[in-house]
Amino acid sequence: MKGWVKPPFSTIKVNCDGAWCSRTGVGGFGWVARDFAGIFKGGGGVGKILCVSSIMAEVEVMRLALLACVEKGFGVVQFETDSKVFVDMIHESLQPEAVMDGILWDINHIKQQLCSVEFLFTPRACNEATHLVASYVTCVGGGHFWNAFELEWLFNSLAFDVNISIRI
Repeated sequence: MKGWVKPPFSTIKVNCDGAWCSRTGVGGFGWVARDFAGIFKGGGGVGKILCVSSIMAEVEVMRLALLACVEKGFGVVQFETDSKVFVDMIHESLQPEAVMDGILWDINHIKQQLCSVEFLFTPRACNEATHLVASYVTCVGGGHFWNAFELEWLFNSLAFDVNISIRI
Protein backbone atom coordinates (compact mmCIF):
# COMPACT_ATOMS: atom_id res chain seq x y z
CA MET A 1 0.00 0.00 0.00
CA LYS A 2 1.66 3.18 -1.18
CA GLY A 3 2.15 5.91 1.40
CA TRP A 4 1.56 3.57 4.35
CA VAL A 5 4.05 3.98 7.17
CA LYS A 6 4.37 1.35 9.86
CA PRO A 7 3.87 2.92 13.29
CA PRO A 8 7.08 2.93 15.34
CA PHE A 9 5.45 1.10 18.24
CA SER A 10 2.87 -1.64 18.48
CA THR A 11 0.42 -1.55 21.35
CA ILE A 12 1.40 -3.38 24.51
CA LYS A 13 -1.33 -4.43 26.93
CA VAL A 14 -0.32 -4.41 30.58
CA ASN A 15 -2.62 -6.00 33.14
CA CYS A 16 -2.10 -4.84 36.72
CA ASP A 17 -3.43 -6.06 40.05
CA GLY A 18 -2.91 -5.39 43.72
CA ALA A 19 -3.45 -7.64 46.72
CA TRP A 20 -3.91 -6.45 50.29
CA CYS A 21 -4.80 -7.93 53.67
CA SER A 22 -6.73 -5.50 55.89
CA ARG A 23 -5.88 -7.50 59.02
CA THR A 24 -2.09 -7.16 58.58
CA GLY A 25 -1.85 -4.10 56.33
CA VAL A 26 0.52 -6.08 54.10
CA GLY A 27 0.07 -6.25 50.38
CA GLY A 28 1.68 -6.78 47.05
CA PHE A 29 1.13 -6.05 43.42
CA GLY A 30 1.94 -7.51 40.04
CA TRP A 31 1.82 -6.75 36.35
CA VAL A 32 2.02 -8.70 33.10
CA ALA A 33 2.77 -7.19 29.66
CA ARG A 34 1.73 -8.77 26.36
CA ASP A 35 1.75 -7.66 22.76
CA PHE A 36 -1.31 -7.43 20.47
CA ALA A 37 -1.18 -11.21 19.87
CA GLY A 38 -1.01 -12.05 23.57
CA ILE A 39 2.71 -12.91 23.52
CA PHE A 40 4.39 -12.37 26.90
CA LYS A 41 6.71 -9.33 26.95
CA GLY A 42 7.49 -9.10 30.65
CA GLY A 43 6.07 -9.21 34.13
CA GLY A 44 6.90 -8.47 37.69
CA GLY A 45 5.75 -7.47 41.10
CA VAL A 46 6.61 -6.60 44.65
CA GLY A 47 5.33 -8.37 47.73
CA LYS A 48 5.11 -8.09 51.49
CA ILE A 49 4.93 -4.30 51.54
CA LEU A 50 2.95 -2.14 53.94
CA CYS A 51 -0.11 -0.54 52.33
CA VAL A 52 -2.82 1.56 53.94
CA SER A 53 -5.56 0.16 51.67
CA SER A 54 -6.31 -2.05 48.70
CA ILE A 55 -6.51 0.98 46.43
CA MET A 56 -2.99 1.94 47.52
CA ALA A 57 -1.75 -1.43 46.22
CA GLU A 58 -3.59 -0.78 42.93
CA VAL A 59 -2.02 2.67 42.56
CA GLU A 60 1.46 1.38 43.43
CA VAL A 61 1.30 -1.34 40.76
CA MET A 62 0.52 1.26 38.11
CA ARG A 63 3.61 3.25 39.05
CA LEU A 64 5.78 0.11 38.96
CA ALA A 65 4.31 -1.07 35.65
CA LEU A 66 4.75 2.37 34.05
CA LEU A 67 8.41 2.46 35.10
CA ALA A 68 8.92 -1.03 33.65
CA CYS A 69 7.31 0.03 30.35
CA VAL A 70 9.62 3.04 30.09
CA GLU A 71 12.62 0.84 30.90
CA LYS A 72 11.62 -1.76 28.29
CA GLY A 73 11.11 0.92 25.63
CA PHE A 74 7.40 0.37 25.08
CA GLY A 75 5.75 3.34 23.40
CA VAL A 76 2.02 2.68 23.15
CA VAL A 77 0.58 1.04 26.25
CA GLN A 78 -2.90 0.10 27.45
CA PHE A 79 -3.07 -0.57 31.17
CA GLU A 80 -5.91 -2.77 32.37
CA THR A 81 -6.94 -3.05 36.00
CA ASP A 82 -9.90 -4.50 37.86
CA SER A 83 -9.93 -1.38 40.06
CA LYS A 84 -12.66 0.94 38.81
CA VAL A 85 -11.75 3.32 41.63
CA PHE A 86 -8.20 3.71 40.26
CA VAL A 87 -9.45 4.27 36.70
CA ASP A 88 -11.90 6.91 37.95
CA MET A 89 -9.15 8.62 39.96
CA ILE A 90 -6.68 8.71 37.06
CA HIS A 91 -9.40 10.08 34.75
CA GLU A 92 -10.20 12.66 37.45
CA SER A 93 -13.84 11.68 37.84
CA LEU A 94 -13.14 10.67 41.45
CA GLN A 95 -11.14 12.63 44.02
CA PRO A 96 -8.14 10.59 45.25
CA GLU A 97 -7.26 10.12 48.90
CA ALA A 98 -4.58 12.63 49.97
CA VAL A 99 -2.11 9.82 50.80
CA MET A 100 -2.07 8.86 47.09
CA ASP A 101 -1.41 12.32 45.64
CA GLY A 102 2.35 11.79 45.38
CA ILE A 103 2.02 8.42 43.64
CA LEU A 104 -0.59 9.77 41.21
CA TRP A 105 1.73 12.69 40.46
CA ASP A 106 4.50 10.18 39.71
CA ILE A 107 2.17 8.24 37.41
CA ASN A 108 1.21 11.37 35.48
CA HIS A 109 4.88 12.38 35.19
CA ILE A 110 6.12 8.92 34.12
CA LYS A 111 3.39 8.43 31.50
CA GLN A 112 4.70 11.50 29.65
CA GLN A 113 7.76 9.41 28.73
CA LEU A 114 5.57 7.10 26.63
CA CYS A 115 3.94 7.95 23.28
CA SER A 116 0.43 6.91 24.28
CA VAL A 117 -1.07 5.63 27.52
CA GLU A 118 -4.60 4.45 28.28
CA PHE A 119 -5.96 3.31 31.63
CA LEU A 120 -8.88 0.90 31.27
CA PHE A 121 -11.15 -0.97 33.66
CA THR A 122 -11.48 -4.71 33.08
CA PRO A 123 -13.44 -7.28 35.11
CA ARG A 124 -11.44 -9.51 37.44
CA ALA A 125 -12.18 -12.54 35.24
CA CYS A 126 -10.12 -10.86 32.48
CA ASN A 127 -7.26 -10.13 34.88
CA GLU A 128 -6.62 -13.62 36.26
CA ALA A 129 -2.95 -14.03 35.26
CA THR A 130 -2.02 -10.77 36.95
CA HIS A 131 -4.03 -11.67 40.04
CA LEU A 132 -1.90 -14.82 40.31
CA VAL A 133 1.29 -12.74 40.02
CA ALA A 134 0.09 -10.35 42.75
CA SER A 135 -0.84 -13.27 45.01
CA TYR A 136 2.51 -14.97 44.39
CA VAL A 137 4.67 -11.94 45.19
CA THR A 138 2.53 -11.11 48.23
CA CYS A 139 3.21 -14.59 49.62
CA VAL A 140 6.93 -14.83 48.85
CA GLY A 141 7.83 -11.16 49.29
CA GLY A 142 10.53 -9.15 47.58
CA GLY A 143 10.76 -7.76 44.10
CA HIS A 144 10.42 -9.93 41.02
CA PHE A 145 10.86 -9.30 37.30
CA TRP A 146 10.47 -11.81 34.47
CA ASN A 147 11.54 -11.33 30.86
CA ALA A 148 10.79 -14.94 29.90
CA PHE A 149 8.60 -17.77 31.13
CA GLU A 150 10.63 -18.67 34.17
CA LEU A 151 7.69 -19.96 36.16
CA GLU A 152 5.49 -22.76 34.82
CA TRP A 153 2.34 -21.48 36.57
CA LEU A 154 2.78 -18.06 34.92
CA PHE A 155 3.22 -19.60 31.48
CA ASN A 156 0.16 -21.83 31.96
CA SER A 157 -1.94 -18.97 33.26
CA LEU A 158 -1.01 -16.73 30.33
CA ALA A 159 -1.67 -19.52 27.84
CA PHE A 160 -5.10 -20.13 29.37
CA ASP A 161 -5.78 -16.39 29.46
CA VAL A 162 -5.33 -16.04 25.69
CA ASN A 163 -7.16 -19.33 24.99
CA ILE A 164 -4.13 -21.12 23.57
CA SER A 165 -4.04 -24.89 23.75
CA ILE A 166 -0.54 -26.04 24.73
CA ARG A 167 0.63 -29.63 24.11
CA ILE A 168 3.76 -30.88 25.80
